[in-house]
Amino acid sequence: MKTKRPATARMRHRQIGWVAAFVAMAWALTGFLHPVMSWTAPRPAVQTPPSGGQIRTLPDIPGQFLDKSGQIRTVQVRLVTIGGRPYWMATDPEVARKMVADAVTGDPAPEAEEAHAIALARHYAALPEAGVRSVEIIDRFNTEYPQINRLLPVWRVAFDTPEGLAVYVDTGADRLAAVTDGRRRALLFVFQNVHTLKFLSFAEPLRVAVLAGLILSVIATSLIGAALLLKAKGRGLRKAHTLAAWAALPLILMFTLSGMFHLLVTMGPGQALPPPGVFSLAELEAPRPGAGSLYGLTATAGADGKPLWRIETGGGIAYQGQAEGYTDADRARAIAGAGPEAAVSLVTRFGRDYSFANKRLPVMRVEGADGPVFVDVREGLVAAAPRRSALQKAEGWSFDTLHKWEFLRPIGTRNRDYLLMAAVGVIFLTAGLGLALLPRRRRKQPSG
Repeated sequence: MKTKRPATARMRHRQIGWVAAFVAMAWALTGFLHPVMSWTAPRPAVQTPPSGGQIRTLPDIPGQFLDKSGQIRTVQVRLVTIGGRPYWMATDPEVARKMVADAVTGDPAPEAEEAHAIALARHYAALPEAGVRSVEIIDRFNTEYPQINRLLPVWRVAFDTPEGLAVYVDTGADRLAAVTDGRRRALLFVFQNVHTLKFLSFAEPLRVAVLAGLILSVIATSLIGAALLLKAKGRGLRKAHTLAAWAALPLILMFTLSGMFHLLVTMGPGQALPPPGVFSLAELEAPRPGAGSLYGLTATAGADGKPLWRIETGGGIAYQGQAEGYTDADRARAIAGAGPEAAVSLVTRFGRDYSFANKRLPVMRVEGADGPVFVDVREGLVAAAPRRSALQKAEGWSFDTLHKWEFLRPIGTRNRDYLLMAAVGVIFLTAGLGLALLPRRRRKQPSG
């Protein structure tokens, strides 16, 4: 019996090893590419939205221009300057395109949103003269614009540049959503389809099952290999595989176990944020900004479902119809459903609690009993409410620490990436050596 167990273990190691070696090498290679994608990703030339400037003449009531029927409901109306001319822009939650009307004549201007998208893309890319190759509206996530970008719908503006630059912009808030080019598109395609099997996303249960099976094959091969390492002998290629395996074993288990934990915990639908309030355009009164320079006009749904104007002037922020002294902090509390005593602070940069993945800035942080709620008062919505269960917190720690090595941030992101690349390089080498040994072992097997 003592002689059969190692032989059986070696046989199992060889049988599963064919699959596990290819899988480990594919994941190691794409893991190696991940820092490269980050290093080579195109950066926006400008980070901040364009300044709309002072509004010199106040246009007429927007409701009568945008809604002749009196039946249209929206989540936001704002005054936007496009090509030096004022337009009213309304966001319908059921339609990708905005409703746009000339604020001076009242005429519908459906083409104005596309022109605004191009102007925004030129601003963020600092390409005022470059030719535009294509313009399209994106209303669902895809390989090039994955779900991590959060914002939908957005406009994709592709410029006629050698690198194939494309800029994604949100016309609802003049916000940059993403920047990509030909190299990043190619790397992202490989990473998503090899590392996470994105091509199977049309059948999510199948994708999860296949990924789990592949992860288990690598874990099983590694654990069987660990048992064999204790009695491993040999020289040449076999010796090299044994030495590499000792270094690779903890790394393989670290990546695969944290990856499996992440897959199982996140395979369901993500956290659903409350949708922004909806109001009727017919109920929208004329804005009354009062004296002083006017810089912004936005209407969103108040707590009673009625439209509420946020008026930005040289003297500060005011909310039409609210008591004097009503501030963005009060509005944020109302949107978050918090009491009047809840602490509120302004967030102007991304951090640990409110990461870059959330996209929206600036936001108001409202402290609550279940954790902070981040509110975008301009759009009248909850931007993030990171309430997680104990299991989700454990998964987050596991993935950040064991899979992404965030604990090494103090030594610098680039140095952390170098260590990660070295680690996956060891895994690739171990799997490659094991794969090279498999035909030799098969030839040495007795035929009968």
